[in-house]
Amino acid sequence: MVQPFVFSLNRAQPEALVDQIVREVERALAGRTLHAGTRMPSIRSLAKAHGISTFTVVEAYDRLVARGTLVARRGAGFFVAGAAPGRDAGAPQRGGTPEVGPAASEVTNAWLLSEIFADDSIAVKSGCGWLPDSWLDEDGLHGALRSLSKGPGAHFAHYGHPHGYGPLRQWLTRRLGELSIEAPPERIVLTQGATQALDLIVRTLLKPGDTVLVEAPAYCNLLAVLRLAGLNVVGIPRTEAGLDLAALEQAAQTHRVRALFVNPALQNPLGTSLTPASAHRILQCAERHGFWVVEDDIYRELAPAGTPSLAAMDGLSRVIYVSSFSKTISPSVRVGYLACSRDMAHEIARSKMVAGLTSSEINERIVHAILTEGRHRKHIERLSDRLTRSRARLVTQLRSHGVALLAQPEGGMFVCGSLPGAAQSARELAEAALLESIMLAPGEFFLAHNEPCRWFRFNVAYSDDARLFRFLDKAASGKLAA
Repeated sequence: MVQPFVFSLNRAQPEALVDQIVREVERALAGRTLHAGTRMPSIRSLAKAHGISTFTVVEAYDRLVARGTLVARRGAGFFVAGAAPGRDAGAPQRGGTPEVGPAASEVTNAWLLSEIFADDSIAVKSGCGWLPDSWLDEDGLHGALRSLSKGPGAHFAHYGHPHGYGPLRQWLTRRLGELSIEAPPERIVLTQGATQALDLIVRTLLKPGDTVLVEAPAYCNLLAVLRLAGLNVVGIPRTEAGLDLAALEQAAQTHRVRALFVNPALQNPLGTSLTPASAHRILQCAERHGFWVVEDDIYRELAPAGTPSLAAMDGLSRVIYVSSFSKTISPSVRVGYLACSRDMAHEIARSKMVAGLTSSEINERIVHAILTEGRHRKHIERLSDRLTRSRARLVTQLRSHGVALLAQPEGGMFVCGSLPGAAQSARELAEAALLESIMLAPGEFFLAHNEPCRWFRFNVAYSDDARLFRFLDKAASGKLAA
């Protein structure tokens, strides 16, 4: 049986409700009214008991999980940390066996960012953020591994350079030069994917309480990084042409902004790109108000030629450029990079060493071998063509099933749309879909404060499935089981 957890919230206080919940849980643990292994109230029951939004409880629980105070167990709920695995009083049972199937899961940010990667039981992963293995450069990976295995073992036995594998940084200097971004190797730092690059930028430039701007909607992993760092996150609406420039200027005047994080090309989740005029005005605003611009550009290779680059326009003066090879070669190699001023690159490399020492030179050698073997550009062309065909087919299917698009994507992996006639919120529909082994990504996961909404992000590579469209039809007609 779930142990009662009683506390009060004071809406008259300036302290946010999320912070009050976190404080009360940690106070109860310190006062021994909560004990290791205690199952916490479900998100819905705690929200109902205090008359607050489920999104407030989700954010509080996510923060407590990140602090190690709680642990999230799929199919069972949230527990006070410290219980022996599999021995949780109150965990739901079926014939003595804990529930582990997707039907028992609640769709939360923590689930989307962690457990979905390990859950192979979900049949339709329309909401995921990666491409199928067969779409990636598996032949290039195999060839690179064979080539590197023939080299001397000493090449793999040592720590790498703090900035990363030199020949790969030299290759990137040439590649960025093709984009009109001047970045010699000493201004490039290799990382474990773009997410680590973003994390290192946050660690190096920002401190808890700083205000940063993000797009609304924005990349959900970025939002998690910023929340974990204790930053004040302000969303700026993303329009068809780019950012809402009036809202950007207003936020810059209202807050002491330290950084803006932006996807210029094939933005995740909308799939749109900045216009040259929008990019120019973003840089003007950053210059007037003195904040950094972090350009997350991981979809550049899939974007139409001529899509503007903030780093190219700025010359890496106020812009920090981030990218990776996860979407074009493979996410398993975990190779990303950033480019910035020479002094900042030195500071970020120092943060990288403190946080986890060097990145994997073996993986960086694999990526370098693939890039220099000569077939990578052909692979990108094939991948872009495949995405174009799949995206066009998905857009047609979604519209035929009553889904209204948020924006017309210009390319890339994602399409966003809503069901205007559905009675439930996107998160409620996502939870209902999970009962049918369909993974959806509700729009609130891409908003700074998990604001309730009615739209989803669909992955074009995983959404051509009749089960998905049968579910959308039922949701639109109100025929989902209660």
